[in-house]
Amino acid sequence: MTVQDVRTGGGKPILFVCHGDDGGPQMHPCRRVQEALRAAGIDYEKRIGGHGSPIPFLRRGSREAVRSATGDEKLPVMILPDGTVLTHSRAILSWVEQQA
Repeated sequence: MTVQDVRTGGGKPILFVCHGDDGGPQMHPCRRVQEALRAAGIDYEKRIGGHGSPIPFLRRGSREAVRSATGDEKLPVMILPDGTVLTHSRAILSWVEQQA
């Protein structure tokens, strides 16, 4: 997957989440961000950016595509249609609140 492939979201924000996705604990950052986006009615493209443990040496696979696209391996991370990269759940949640 190339950086250009990762950045093509068809005009929607692209949200990278871990494999836990919506099934994670209620306070998990990936789940909280997705719930906030849905509650605000914001359409987004979701991509699984990491598999396995959040502990780097226990992970399966690489987060290279996420790092290439965003400069960070920590999830969640979102790329806005204008190319702005929001890293970490607090920044994404703040952006969602500003859209209301």
